[in-house]
Amino acid sequence: MKIKAGKQTDIDTILFDFFLSRKTVYFLKAEKRVRVNGAVVTKNTAIETNDQIEIDILKPETNDIPVYDRKIEVLYEDAYLLIINKPIDMLIYDSNSQNCLDNCVANYYQKSWQTHKVYHLHRLDRDTSGCIIYCKEPYLLSKLDYMIANKQIQRDYLALIEGKLENKITINKPIGRDRHINNKFRISSSGKQAITSIEPIKYENGNTLVKCRLKTGRTHQIRVHLSSINHPIVGDKIYGGKQANRLMLHSYSVSFIHPITNKKITIRCKCPF
Repeated sequence: MKIKAGKQTDIDTILFDFFLSRKTVYFLKAEKRVRVNGAVVTKNTAIETNDQIEIDILKPETNDIPVYDRKIEVLYEDAYLLIINKPIDMLIYDSNSQNCLDNCVANYYQKSWQTHKVYHLHRLDRDTSGCIIYCKEPYLLSKLDYMIANKQIQRDYLALIEGKLENKITINKPIGRDRHINNKFRISSSGKQAITSIEPIKYENGNTLVKCRLKTGRTHQIRVHLSSINHPIVGDKIYGGKQANRLMLHSYSVSFIHPITNKKITIRCKCPF
């Protein structure tokens, strides 16, 4: 990994910024796998603005899950990340199935001569389509997990909902499991805090296309919140939406600062409905 220092600092600060353990940082330096401007770092090495830092942290990996030969739509790819468009009616991962998105990614890596393990950073429901981010390098996982947990990776959704929603609203209602129906959630005073911002885009034929932005990440959050205000998503069989050929919910955009290049990445995925 090669990075350029943005300001004066020390090497430990840069390494810990990737949420590497102290043990990992110790061995990286002890094994002389960290260089600044071509020189191996020492205990007293200071980092100046624009210094070139090389960290030999890469370890050869091989795929460890079965492949599923189905073409995937790649939205973005570099040496560190892969962003693809998840189709509907597909799980991200299931230990009892080999026909999941992770298996498709394993197949893509194999066919493109890449030897990465498959690491998805987040999930979508089986019936939801759109952007899914995969990490190619395990040393970035802790950093990216931190970014997701602290809302530094912004994910926006499009949903087609029943009825007319005229104004932008924020729904702040806690969500918990429905104890009577498996795999269903509901508004519950004892549930976890859930906040969703909803913005209407277009009203047509009795339905409104809305943009949804999550401020928390609960399972089925958008679906539960919209149903709770009597605007269920069209095609949502669980939460009362009228019948359609699919669940009209799509993860259309992801935006974040790239953990290596420090450049802003915004990827959009065309809405299929």
